[in-house]
Amino acid sequence: MYFIFTKTKFRMKSLFIGLAILSLTNSTAQNDSIVVLTNINVLDIHTGKVNKNQSLHINGSKIATITSGKKIIPPEAKIIDGSGKFAIPGMIDTHIHFFQTGSLYTRPDAVDLRHIVPYADEIQFAKDMTTDNFKRYLRLGITSVMDIGGPFFNFKIRDSIAKAHLSPNVYVTGPLFSPFQPEAFSKLEDVPIAQITSKEEATALFNKMLPYKPDFIKIWYITREDFTAEKSYPIVKHISDLAHQNNLKLTVHATNLSTAKLAIKAGADILVHSVRDEIVDDEFINLLKKNNVTYIPTLIVSRNYGKSFLAKPDDHPQDLRFANPAVYRSLTDMNKLSDAAVPNRIRKLRKDSKPLEKMYQKADSVMLRNLKILTERNITIATGTDAGNIGTMHASSYIQEIEAMQKSGISNIDILKASTINAAKGFGLDHTIGSIEEGKLADLVILDKNPLINIQNLTTIHKIIKSGRILEPSELSKETPEQVVQRQVNAYNARAIDAFMDTYAENIKIYNFPDELLMDSKKVMRENYKTKFEKVTNLYCEIKNRIVLGNHVIDREYVRYENKYVSVIAIYEVTNGKISKVTFLR
Repeated sequence: MYFIFTKTKFRMKSLFIGLAILSLTNSTAQNDSIVVLTNINVLDIHTGKVNKNQSLHINGSKIATITSGKKIIPPEAKIIDGSGKFAIPGMIDTHIHFFQTGSLYTRPDAVDLRHIVPYADEIQFAKDMTTDNFKRYLRLGITSVMDIGGPFFNFKIRDSIAKAHLSPNVYVTGPLFSPFQPEAFSKLEDVPIAQITSKEEATALFNKMLPYKPDFIKIWYITREDFTAEKSYPIVKHISDLAHQNNLKLTVHATNLSTAKLAIKAGADILVHSVRDEIVDDEFINLLKKNNVTYIPTLIVSRNYGKSFLAKPDDHPQDLRFANPAVYRSLTDMNKLSDAAVPNRIRKLRKDSKPLEKMYQKADSVMLRNLKILTERNITIATGTDAGNIGTMHASSYIQEIEAMQKSGISNIDILKASTINAAKGFGLDHTIGSIEEGKLADLVILDKNPLINIQNLTTIHKIIKSGRILEPSELSKETPEQVVQRQVNAYNARAIDAFMDTYAENIKIYNFPDELLMDSKKVMRENYKTKFEKVTNLYCEIKNRIVLGNHVIDREYVRYENKYVSVIAIYEVTNGKISKVTFLR
């Protein structure tokens, strides 16, 4: 029996299929025992220098020795010739949320579209895509992630799912302690944000969380008319004391300068967002220094909300290539929703988005200036994306956060430190990860080009080594036929010719049903679609229904082309990860 799935129901089914392939029986994820990198250029993240032609020996999951020149290599060792390559520490995203997918439907407290996608479906989707996220992080050289707040399910991700699959190092906490709980979360059995209005409630949640051994504690230190930062301060201080009494670091969300100062005075070890309302002053800087506080800028997340609300994502090459295709597809869903189907604030934005843009411009200017000041004053800066929030994709958003950091004027080595050793140091993990040193975990990224010269060279990944296991980018990039087809649709809607053609095989053949040959090579197809993408600025393909049968994906597509709307059935055949044949029924 064949089934036609609506988009909401189908994405669950398709993800299950995807995870079956992407998992690749990763429960057997063992390291490669003895690995030797020869003639490799190793970045000393502490000094910012490149040590050339090193011999790096990995024994089991750890780095055994790093020496210059030749060294006796055990006959059983797996040898990687690093000539011309550059080894950097595995990168760290210090700010993610697994309970959020990054889709338009993942934060109903920000935009309530539960009548389109039930929130229960979105929660399940987030759980189901966990191992898919693992692969995407590793593919982009991110070998450690910190989930800064979510439901108790987070502990299952760390303690069982991550251990049963190939994954980055996963560090988590439970629900955020907050003076406010969004209504959308209030009736959930496992809440990501808990409303805490007294010390007694704070103690109760802390005691409930402690047996799960959280890696840190998180406070969502937000303010409203009915609970100012000053009013909440005694509770914040109490939570801080509980954390420190149990040797746990305290992370705090505080975006106003006055609130951030109070957070530090209360005992915050890590600020997970920029100060965005005003330029930081000496009092704040001295507080950071005196209390050894780590500052995570988290620059791109807020603006990504606005872009998604207006169905105008940046279509960054990393998103089009490496984001989960089903998630990224949702960022243009506002295109198909009428004014009657969206909240009033979205209707207002559609009429006039200039006030929102003005707000973002001001905040961006302040955040970038503050990052530059704090870097110059030697504050510990760490890279974090807040991935999972609407429009901020897991894994693929990382380079975009780095690009934003670079706009502040800080150097490449400052960014690399923020993405490795500073991130590890901020969370008390610098004895284990964050740099390439003897005795540390063998989490490395081998690059074709030097990121000190150009930060974009972080995308030239040759191999990833996770806890001594050699990982090939091509294996980590494998996707299901449906994901390949959806990636193709996303690139079509973005009019991104390179990303679009990347989903097709060299010998692609395109037919009108049943056997009228339209195009018979990738070169011809590129020329045809390049012209179309350049001339037509409002292309949009909506998938009405989809069937997946083995390596065939059958879509009923509704396509907007200039002022015309066309309904077509497309039958895609996917071979070895590329679309090899398309047949259109018009």
